[in-house]
Amino acid sequence: MKRTFSRLLVAFVVLGLLVSCNAPAPTPTSVPPTKVPPTATPVPPTPVPPTAVPATAVPTAAPTAIPMASGRLLLATTTSTRDSGLLDFILPDFEKAFGVKVDVVAVGSGQAIKIGQDGNAEVLLVHSRAAEDKFMADGHGTRREDVMYNDYVLVGPATDPAGVKGLKNAAKAFAQVAEKQATFVSRGDESGTHVKEKDIWKAAAITPEGTWYVPAGAGMGAVLTMANEKLAYTLSDRATYLARKAEGLQLEILVEGDAVMFNPYGVMLVNTAKNAQIKGDLAKSFVDWLVSVPVQEKIGTFGVDKWGAPLFFPSSTLYQAAHATAPAAGLKITGLVNTPMTLTEAEVKAMPTMEAERANKEGVVEKYTGVSLAKLLGLAGVKAEATTLVFVADDGFTSEVPVADVLKCEKCILSFRSNGGFSSVLPDFSNKAQVKGVVEMQLK
Repeated sequence: MKRTFSRLLVAFVVLGLLVSCNAPAPTPTSVPPTKVPPTATPVPPTPVPPTAVPATAVPTAAPTAIPMASGRLLLATTTSTRDSGLLDFILPDFEKAFGVKVDVVAVGSGQAIKIGQDGNAEVLLVHSRAAEDKFMADGHGTRREDVMYNDYVLVGPATDPAGVKGLKNAAKAFAQVAEKQATFVSRGDESGTHVKEKDIWKAAAITPEGTWYVPAGAGMGAVLTMANEKLAYTLSDRATYLARKAEGLQLEILVEGDAVMFNPYGVMLVNTAKNAQIKGDLAKSFVDWLVSVPVQEKIGTFGVDKWGAPLFFPSSTLYQAAHATAPAAGLKITGLVNTPMTLTEAEVKAMPTMEAERANKEGVVEKYTGVSLAKLLGLAGVKAEATTLVFVADDGFTSEVPVADVLKCEKCILSFRSNGGFSSVLPDFSNKAQVKGVVEMQLK
């Protein structure tokens, strides 16, 4: 009996050991994990909030707010001088000769002129003549010189959906673009090119609007690229267009040669009173250098190797004097005047300019830039007995108008032609009074 009891006790002990070996290990302090929702973002151990930068903290200064350090000259200019490659062609010569660096800010002419007004540049090289004259008249500048000129062209896709190819009247071409609602990309930046574009729309009596009209608010090179991508029309200076054409631009010149597309460039010294940092002597040296005969002659070679003709035509007074032009390029005032005179084209263009509008033979109003006829006649001094003004053209054509009527006409001008020389523009006078290629004004 005892033996049986002992055997049962041993069996119970073994069974207990087996059960204890197969039981799961106990969890010491079982704490359920904290659930994190899917949208929760882990917080770093030592959270340091980033410094907040309010929207107004973005610099609002114009891109011209460059320190005018010694040994550097700040030039505000139009995008066409940069995008065409002209600045890269000529500026290294100045930098080497004077041991300075030229900092270039290339924007639209309107912006460049505003930069000068704010005293944030030392020299301006722009192409918006009426705005340049106002800049000088308002005392923002101390010197202005003619530098060069070229012309504007209307470019567009070879398919020419508006059918303007070959037209000689820019306003008519613009009118057809609007009528067909063909895509037109505008600079939209108050640059010299944009101002000219707006003048042409005004001459066409059209306010461009709608999805077909695309204001880009960009420089000339960027606008040409956009027009190329959109197969659109745009107005461009010839130099930038040709430079981009060499890089693969597909747009074609469709309209050119209209006198209203004349595109003169001028250089201006910013008044040193605007900013104590302006280096007046260095700025003057730059202007003297730019209008000098050697530099002007170099400008006249830019583009010849690629296109067989220059992209810009030099026009400084020194250049004109050194390269005496044919008499047709000048202007004589003769006859019943106190002081008979002969003026060079550069001398006439150096006078204060004004604008005049008149309808052409097709009834389209066009805008012209030139010099007041009354002021020109005033230089020579019209004698009391003079009754008639005779315009003499370079081809021998003549036209007569009453001199008293011309002297009273505030909008009568001698306009600048895109290919050089002058034309008479007399609003409200007969078509015979509108003479192209005027080389002489006779009083009798």
